Amino acid sequence: MLGPGSLKNSRTFYNRAVQETAQEEFLLNLVRMRYDQSVEFMQVPSITGQYNYQLGLASTAYKPDLTLQSKPTIVYTPEQGQEFNQRLLSPIQNETISLLASKGCRIDRVLMLVVQNINDVENATSAGGPTPSTRPVFEEFLYFTKRMRALQNADHSFEITNKLKVTDASQAGDPIPLNQIDGEDQLLAAEKGYRFHVSDDKTSATLWKNETKTNGKVLRFASSAQDNFDVEAICNILELDPSLKEFWINSDLDGQLLLPNGRRNANAAPNNRDELIVSTRSLKEIMYFLSQAIDVPRAHVNKGFVRETIDPATGCPFDWQEIFDELFQVHSGELPPLHAAVSIRYRGHWFFIADSDIDSKRTFNLLLELFNLKIRAGGGAQIPLLTI
Repeated sequence: MLGPGSLKNSRTFYNRAVQETAQEEFLLNLVRMRYDQSVEFMQVPSITGQYNYQLGLASTAYKPDLTLQSKPTIVYTPEQGQEFNQRLLSPIQNETISLLASKGCRIDRVLMLVVQNINDVENATSAGGPTPSTRPVFEEFLYFTKRMRALQNADHSFEITNKLKVTDASQAGDPIPLNQIDGEDQLLAAEKGYRFHVSDDKTSATLWKNETKTNGKVLRFASSAQDNFDVEAICNILELDPSLKEFWINSDLDGQLLLPNGRRNANAAPNNRDELIVSTRSLKEIMYFLSQAIDVPRAHVNKGFVRETIDPATGCPFDWQEIFDELFQVHSGELPPLHAAVSIRYRGHWFFIADSDIDSKRTFNLLLELFNLKIRAGGGAQIPLLTI
């Protein structure tokens, strides 16, 4: 095909090549992390396809001779620099959880990947880095996500949505003699969202913080789910006030230990919370977390190439599929896999996601979507450009 028709022959081939190599690069980096090696991403900012056509006469029989040459120019750029690393290491925002949950993603999959702690209930926090030596804590969080998934299957049982949050005006200090307050003080207070309240006798003034209105996120249960078993279980695990059906979703700006979960102390009364304090993982922590689901060859464990996690209760190796069952698994073998969605060769072995493993493929695709949202959105990287 000549001219514009060449687009039909080249665009889909480049598209497939970019997609497949991006998946292989991500799987390679997951395997590297499992082996305590550094990761590397290569950006493809542009692909320029150049075609040369030569038409002449053959030396015999005077027949036309058509020669076509394709000379693609592919540019590779390592993903480096301060901006890239900040995006890779900064926590995922709560808005991303809401976005993914509202667009049809399984809520348990999103929570298991993105969230490492809610109301001091841990989701294998130690797995967000190099492979831990001992079994992580995850059971309550995993059970919580299953209850959320059950509610998601029951249509209109819960939603994560926006709500106007109004904070009442509050006193911010002790009375100050009125003669010590000048116009500059009043102007500065107004700029910071404060005001001076003058006493009745006009001798002093007290600094007050003004009423504020902000948009916040809430988890809201449907009225029909008031006596639902799953809602009761969720409230019990997260120590939420069962009389409420709406809870603020806040980031862990002050950490998790100011209001520790009562299960840390058997004598502590459960907190009747009206909010979810959410600690989220960074993209790099999510990748470390998923790397624990890689089936490492036993020979590599015996040689000390990778760390093996031990269950202190039994003294035996911990099976990470207790966490990742129906979520994610990467197999390994010495021979090339026959039916793989994505595969790479590393240290003499093949690592792959089975094409029949729908759950692992969807989790892997969610990881790629998070990478696009976190890194590429807002200029983190350019989408590959094809020029014919």
